[in-house]
Amino acid sequence: MKGDEKLVKKFLTDRMHITVEDCDRLLTAYGYEWRKGGGSHRTYHKKGTRPITVVVPKNTKYVNTSYAKNIIKVLELEG
Repeated sequence: MKGDEKLVKKFLTDRMHITVEDCDRLLTAYGYEWRKGGGSHRTYHKKGTRPITVVVPKNTKYVNTSYAKNIIKVLELEG
């Protein structure tokens, strides 16, 4: 669980440097699962909640900060 706490802290303090892998790890830890589909969009699903979509960036390894903000909001990471 220590790694999850560290990852949550990264989402809250360093939104500019969030990777797709970070999003995957955090969403998976919160019970979401990625259903493989085509294209650059990754959509994570969890029963009883709205899906969360993350777009895989093309020219950088970091996702757009709006996706990190959305994950923070949906997972209610901020107090």
